[in-house]
Amino acid sequence: MFGREWLFVGHSQGLSEPGDYLACDIAGWPLLVVVDDDGELRGHLNVCRHRAGPLVDHGCGRVPSLVCRYHGWAYGLDGRLRSARDFGATDGFDPAEVSLTSTSVERWRGLVFVNLDVDRKAPPLLEALGTFADECEPYPIEELVLTHEAQHDLACNWKTYADNYLEGYHIPLVHPGLNKEIDAKRYVVDVDERHRWVRHSAPARDGSVNSGRWLWRWPNLALNLYPEAMNVERYDPVAPDRTRLRYSYSFRQPDDRGASDAVIRTSSDITAEDAAICEAVQRNLESGTYDTGWLSPKHEGGVAAFQRWVRESIDS
Repeated sequence: MFGREWLFVGHSQGLSEPGDYLACDIAGWPLLVVVDDDGELRGHLNVCRHRAGPLVDHGCGRVPSLVCRYHGWAYGLDGRLRSARDFGATDGFDPAEVSLTSTSVERWRGLVFVNLDVDRKAPPLLEALGTFADECEPYPIEELVLTHEAQHDLACNWKTYADNYLEGYHIPLVHPGLNKEIDAKRYVVDVDERHRWVRHSAPARDGSVNSGRWLWRWPNLALNLYPEAMNVERYDPVAPDRTRLRYSYSFRQPDDRGASDAVIRTSSDITAEDAAICEAVQRNLESGTYDTGWLSPKHEGGVAAFQRWVRESIDS
C-alpha cells in the first residue's frame, strides 16, 4: 500500500544547501532525502550497502558526505560509493559499481515527496496528485513558514485512525469544542475516486480557527489549509496496533504567537480526543467481539472509499 505511492516526507524549508538532509521512517522504510553537490534533491534508503548500517540519524542536518555509522563506508551525496574503509582487496567487488538504493523524490510547493517504486512505473508527482493539487491552489502554501512540529503515538492500527479521520459523523460526540465552532449538521465529505483523495467541509462559525479546507490523500497524508496557516499531518504504521502521527505547523506570520498558539492548541485537543476514541475502538476490534457493521451513506462515504482502496491495493 505504501511502496508504490508518493509519500510526504517533510518540508523543503531546511533543504537548500549541499549536504542538507532529512531522514525518517515510513511504514518500515528508512528514507533519506539529501541535497547533492549540484543543488538537486536525491532520495536514498538510509541503509549502507555493506551490512545495513545507518548513514545518518533521523531528523534534519547537514553532512559533507554520507558515512555509514557502522563500518565507515563513505558515499557521495549522489549515493555513489567513494570509499570502503580498510576493506581489503577481493575479487568481484568494485567500489565504483556500488551505490545506495535510490528512491524517486520531488518537491511540490515546498513539500517533499518520495516514491519507493523500484520499477519507476509511478507517474510524476504532479500527475499523481491530480485534482488534489488543484484544490490547494487558492492557498499560499509557499509563503508559510514552518514553526512547530509534534509527534503523537497512538495504540491503534493506522487504518483505524484513517477510518476515523475520513468522516465527520463522530464530531458532535467526540469533539465538543470543534462542534461549537462548525455546523456539523452541514458537514460534507467529497471523494475523488480517480486521484484517491477526500475533502472535508463544514461552515465555520464566526471567530473559529477551523475556517479552512481539510484534505486527505491516500494513503497517509492530511493537509489542513487555512487562510494564514497550514497543518500537515502524516500517520505512519509502526506495528499492527501502533500508529505514529507526525504534525507540522506553518504560518504566514510566524511571529504572531497568539494566532499560532490557538491553532496548535486546538489541533492538540482534537488529536487527544481522536486518540482516545481510536484506541478504544482498537481494543474492541482486538477483543474478537466485533465482526462487521454498516456504513452511513450520508456520512461515511470517505470511509467506504478508503476501505475500497485498501482492498484494491492489496489485490493489485
